[in-house]
Amino acid sequence: MKKIILIVLAMFLVFSGAEAQKKKTGKTVSNKVTVDGKTTSDILVTESRLLPPPEIGLDIPLHAVLKNRQTVRKFREEEIPMEMLSSLLWSAYGYNRPEEQKRVVPSAVNCQEYDIYVFTRDGAFLYNAEKNTLDMVVPGDNRAIISQQKFFAIAPVSIVMVANYDRMTMFKEEATRDFYAATDCGYISQDIYLYCSAAELATVACGGIDREAIHKLLHIKNGRAMLAHPVGMK
Repeated sequence: MKKIILIVLAMFLVFSGAEAQKKKTGKTVSNKVTVDGKTTSDILVTESRLLPPPEIGLDIPLHAVLKNRQTVRKFREEEIPMEMLSSLLWSAYGYNRPEEQKRVVPSAVNCQEYDIYVFTRDGAFLYNAEKNTLDMVVPGDNRAIISQQKFFAIAPVSIVMVANYDRMTMFKEEATRDFYAATDCGYISQDIYLYCSAAELATVACGGIDREAIHKLLHIKNGRAMLAHPVGMK
């Protein structure tokens, strides 16, 4: 009798541990991914990782941030602390007025067309600002496919900004759509630069990326990878 009780107890603990791990990682399986209330490409999310709260209040004068802003192409391989990564992503494309679903960067007619992908050694993730999570869409290290520039395989994080054209249907002319998508991308890129300046991180904005490989990996059907920012410790 005692043996049976011990077996039942062991099974209960294993089940409880599995459920706790599921809640911790937020594992989901979905063909349509909703990020910040908007449907993205037809991709598969295998895991959601909760980010720490972003440290919004960086006590650094704007003048100092602007003075120290620079492009750096040399990166150390060490990981960026998760608290810092969370703050970086918030600075790039987070909500500064969440009750209004308004972001730290402007966008043309508020279409908020960008999907922010984060490439690490573990996989390629989609940033969800509303839930403050990284949703894994492709497991494994795919940093090197972003570009032939070798520092992409060294930098621990690369941010790829993808304009989702499904959210820009109000622009009937392709040239107008592309103009506003490029303009909005510039706002995000500058915020990445400014946060990296404040946090003493290295980054560079790169337009010379392998868009065909990125689109294939991320299943981008109606959009365009505009820029990529490798980010790492100086």
